[in-house]
Parts: sequence; C-alpha cells; structure tokens
Amino acid sequence: MTAGRLHQMIESAYPLKIISPQAVPNTRSSDTDGRKGDNARLYPAVGYILTYGGGIVHGDQIHVNVQVGCRCALLMLTQGSTKVFRHRRAGGRQPSFLKNEKLDAIHDINQTYQTMLIDIEPGALACLLPDPVTCFEGAMYNQRQAVRLHDPWSSSLVLLDWMTSGRMSRGERWAFDKYFSVNIVSVLDKSVDDSKLPKSHDTWINGSRIIIRDALLLNNKEDNQRSSSLAQRLESVDVFAYLLVIGPAVVSIADLFRKLHLDQRIKPFRPNNVSYVEDDEDVGIVWSVSEVDEIGARGVAVRIAGPDTENVKSWIKRRLASLQYIVGDSAWSMYYNA
Repeated sequence: MTAGRLHQMIESAYPLKIISPQAVPNTRSSDTDGRKGDNARLYPAVGYILTYGGGIVHGDQIHVNVQVGCRCALLMLTQGSTKVFRHRRAGGRQPSFLKNEKLDAIHDINQTYQTMLIDIEPGALACLLPDPVTCFEGAMYNQRQAVRLHDPWSSSLVLLDWMTSGRMSRGERWAFDKYFSVNIVSVLDKSVDDSKLPKSHDTWINGSRIIIRDALLLNNKEDNQRSSSLAQRLESVDVFAYLLVIGPAVVSIADLFRKLHLDQRIKPFRPNNVSYVEDDEDVGIVWSVSEVDEIGARGVAVRIAGPDTENVKSWIKRRLASLQYIVGDSAWSMYYNA
C-alpha cells in the first residue's frame, strides 16, 4: 500500500484484503503541539486490513508493505480483533501465503505469520492502530512489524501492538501454544552499504540503523515444564499493549504521557517506573513509560497491562485524543468510533 498527498495505490491478494475509505483533510488550524497550523497541512489516508473469514488460519503467511509519502497522515486500522485460529495437525489444509521479496526470513509453514514493513518519508505520519490480536486455543502466531523512518527529525509514528489472553467467554485464557511479536524501528542511512557489514551485525537492517527492537514471547509449550502455567502466573492480567509515539507531529501526545507518568510517580508509595490508574473506569490498569531519544527520533514507549479489553481500549483512545487535530475529524472518527 502506498499513500501520499495526491494518490493512493493498493494491491492485495488472498487471504488479505485492504480497503481505503475516503478521509477528508483538516479544514481548521491546530496549535495542539505548539506549531499552529502545521498539522492542518497533513493529508489523511485510511487503510483497513481485512482477512477473509475474519481471522488468520493456521499456516497463513501475510506480508504487508506500506509506504507513507511526504505530508501524508496514514491510519492503518482493522475491523475487529485479529483472530488467530488454532494450530492444525498434519493432514490439514495447505497454507496460504504470498512471498515478500524484502523479507529474507525462513518461515515454518506449520505456524502462522504476519509481517508489516512500513516506510515513513520526511514530513509524514503513520498510525498503526489495530484492534488486539486474539489467539485461539492451540494457536501458534508470529508477528513482525518493521518501521523505517526516512528522516528521524520529521518522520512520525504511532504504533500500537496489543493482544488479549484469548476467547475468555469460552474459557480459553492464555491457552494458545505460542505468541511471538517483534517491533523494530530503524532510521534510514543512505551512506551505509549492507554488503560491507558483518553478518553478525545486528544494529543495521536494509541500510537503516535500528534504534528500537522490542519483543514479546509467550510460549505455553515451554511453560508446561514449569510448576505453574502461564495463566496462573499472569493472574488477573488479560491484555498486554505496547504503544510507540515518536516524531514531531505527535510530540503533544508524548508530552501528555510524560506528564501523566510524572504525576503518578510523585505520589507516595509508588515505584519509580510504574503508574497505577485510580479512575473507577480504569481500575486494574498498570502502565509504564520509557523515553526514546536516538539519532533525532524522540518520543515515548508505553507498556500497558490490564484485566479488560474494553477498558484498555478506552484508556488508550482517551490519551490519543489529540490525534483528531492532526489527522482530521474524518479519519479520527473511523478509529475512535470503532
């Protein structure tokens, strides 16, 4: 998918489908981040990532390439949670997958993979705000999201990666076999020749320097060797979320997280790196903030855990509310009202 000020280009094939409803640009200025009127010049685009059958079937391999052009604000959304169906034993259907020339990783066809590669050009904003991933009992899911900032001083990113414990209404709580998610953010450096780097060099990828690598692995098969199960150790937690807010276009959102986190830290009997939400509608939500400041890319990384999907979703949406003035009312309403 390619999104820019003047055009969009979308190509997809089974088992993936991408639709792009029209979003109206901002018609009013905003001084949300201290630069009055600047965000009004961002042209919004919206893309919904859909899968046939409402989920990802065992063995499917989905690869998405996204390029966000200069002065474009792209929202990537889903229409409901990404359901990952259970692992099928030998003799089941053949997996469906599309090859991605940019991805050189070797995949095991007995597992499920979803990969997203996002290029953000100077002055552009990409907002990846899907609904959570929900793995069914016995599912084996691998996810990789790699973002490349072409200019760390003007490219901006809002990335939400989150998951639930499973189909709680059916008693499936942390019952999947494997969940593995990796988020990588890199900064483009055209002066670097990948061919001259040693194979063991893990700070560069495709001519870009890696500034963030975050991974979450939950493996029930390995946990069977422990005295307590994954569900027992996680106790009341049923939702994990990882939120990245980077770049000049969303500095007001990053500042809000910093302020809220500082307000919580100065209260007595609080650990220095953890905040507990005390509002009635946010009871049980625990969150922390880490600073991002690498090669000109500045922002925050927020980690959230909570007992309820809807409460965590509401908590995130309220803190991202100023996106409305950045991407426009039309695009924001497609996310907020979902």
